[in-house]
Amino acid sequence: MIIGAEETTKRRRVNTNRNQLNKRLPRVGRVLFSPASAPVHCNVKNFTDEHATLTMSGWMGLPSSFTLYIEPDSIRTNCRVLSRKGSNIQVEFTEVEQGVRYRSVTA
Repeated sequence: MIIGAEETTKRRRVNTNRNQLNKRLPRVGRVLFSPASAPVHCNVKNFTDEHATLTMSGWMGLPSSFTLYIEPDSIRTNCRVLSRKGSNIQVEFTEVEQGVRYRSVTA
């Protein structure tokens, strides 16, 4: 089967779109309250450049500010809680750093 130039261009465009950050997919996050604390796992949803919604089931003692690592995307951000509703916590990113993984910081 011979693939024409139009088909090849179409495939390249699809692959390029896949490489971009898909912010609609839920992500795994790690919340740190202080550098010495153990991480608390959460799901990161509705992820934008400035905000996100964290789902932390059964967690009541979340402080108003903390550090969040979003592992699949290698993002470290300082967060401030905007609102809480059940297990969903709306946060604002106050400082974002790309290319930082939780495992590389703790190793």
